[in-house]
Amino acid sequence: MNWYLAEQIAKDRLKEARALARAARLMEAADSGPDPLRVTIGLALIRLGRSLAGRAAKRAASPRRVTA
Repeated sequence: MNWYLAEQIAKDRLKEARALARAARLMEAADSGPDPLRVTIGLALIRLGRSLAGRAAKRAASPRRVTA
């Protein structure tokens, strides 16, 4: 392998690595932060509903026998 070709390959790899690093920095900067209040409250209500339903909801979800 000649030195010119090796240098060009190294330059190409460095350019790709820099582009990937730039994209990673943009993704980190685009992080939206914590969930909005409505999402947090919605998930809490879902958990509350499931706990209040208890075993009745689990029994209703099981398949029933089909009679013909």
